[in-house]
Amino acid sequence: MIKALKCPSAQLLVLGWLVLGGVVSGQELSSVFLKGPYLQGPGTDTMTIKWEAPTNTTAILRYGLEGKMDRQIRIETPRPLALESYNLVTNVMDNGETKVARVAATNLVYLYEVALTNLAPGSVYTYSAEIEGVCTPPKKFKTFSLRQPKVTFITYGDTRTNPKTHAAVAANFKRYSPDFILHAGDLVADGRRYELWGREFFGPLADVLDEVPILPSLGNHEADGSKYLFYMRLPGKDRWYSYDIGPVHVLALDFRFEKDTEEQFAFAKKDLLAAKTPWKVVFLHYPVFNIGGHATGWGHATYLPLFHQAKVDLVLSGHSHIYERFRPIAGQSGKDSWPITHITTGGGGAPLATSYPHPALVANYATNHFVLIEATATTLKGRAVTTNNSVLDSFELEKNNGQPTAKYLAEAYPEEALKLIWDAAPSLSGSLASAPETNSAAQTMFTIHPLKAGEKPVQLEISLMPASAQFYQIEGGP
Repeated sequence: MIKALKCPSAQLLVLGWLVLGGVVSGQELSSVFLKGPYLQGPGTDTMTIKWEAPTNTTAILRYGLEGKMDRQIRIETPRPLALESYNLVTNVMDNGETKVARVAATNLVYLYEVALTNLAPGSVYTYSAEIEGVCTPPKKFKTFSLRQPKVTFITYGDTRTNPKTHAAVAANFKRYSPDFILHAGDLVADGRRYELWGREFFGPLADVLDEVPILPSLGNHEADGSKYLFYMRLPGKDRWYSYDIGPVHVLALDFRFEKDTEEQFAFAKKDLLAAKTPWKVVFLHYPVFNIGGHATGWGHATYLPLFHQAKVDLVLSGHSHIYERFRPIAGQSGKDSWPITHITTGGGGAPLATSYPHPALVANYATNHFVLIEATATTLKGRAVTTNNSVLDSFELEKNNGQPTAKYLAEAYPEEALKLIWDAAPSLSGSLASAPETNSAAQTMFTIHPLKAGEKPVQLEISLMPASAQFYQIEGGP
């Protein structure tokens, strides 16, 4: 059972606070703190703490180093969020007729936000929030440090629709003590619906986000993004942003802005080319390369050349509800020859999609999971982990003097060949004159339209997928 405490003096140590405070029930705590407290906007000297409450009143945040909460900030003006609801009103007319009317009513909830500044880098702080005399139990957070030799973080996405599955995935997070969590979008099934934010996102993460900051990107299910931007406080412009921690630079993008004439592209180009960390990581909702699920290919004409130019090491995405890890993808020569590992991690709770094998893929699974990443100045290790904490896939990227190893380069898959999928798929169509039977064949007519990729000859192989190969065969082979 979760327990809260009646709030004592701000000067008491945590131990004294626990002893002297009066205990209140978890039900009373949840009736005052509808969501949170949860961590946002982390940095080397800053951290933002937010929570939602049903009343507009003065709140207090207490915090401090070494287990002491000897500093406090008062919040006088929380941000309101109007919630529309409908009541059925029954009226009995003079003639005895009963009429039922649907009457709109507006309720308000309030979001409290405290941006702590001038914090010590790489330091652990204790904090507690208070509203109406009820305090949350002491929680801890750690500021980022540019000097920390190792960074541990979790990445996953598409947590919508199935909160029990999301909770099963999230239950593993704290055992790895991550510095932060990346979320690749589709936090909830419909970002416009208030009730889904508690059920599908904040509820399953309640015991995580109070001590580990989450850094998401916008998914298509966030709709217009209005409630996403209400709840999130991220570095920079919220829709796209970046930060450094130890040996890692992270850039978050909004998939809606794919053109190189837009503000996001100018920000991304300046940011990535200026980054000096050993590892550069980009994450967004739509995959740049993706075989199963939605088979998405984002940013090929604009962002992909930039990623090569800026020497991005890892691109993380969601959208397709599967796990895919590609071999390093690189152009065979020229400016696109820097190898990039692309990972789709959309197994956070949404209904699973179909996963397909491909020569460019090292691993592909249709199961719920998250990805754990540990980075030092010379190595970046990753593990795809399931809800029962078993390892689906593991990998390691290594650099010598800032350059990929010969082994990594030898594993590269030619980008030119992989990109042909998105040109060839719409150019190829097929039709059956009749259905094949056990003792009779059926002729198939394939039509191949001219490819947009160029004038160079291209070889296509048409073969059965493994699921179909159990029941059918192509005479003479592929």
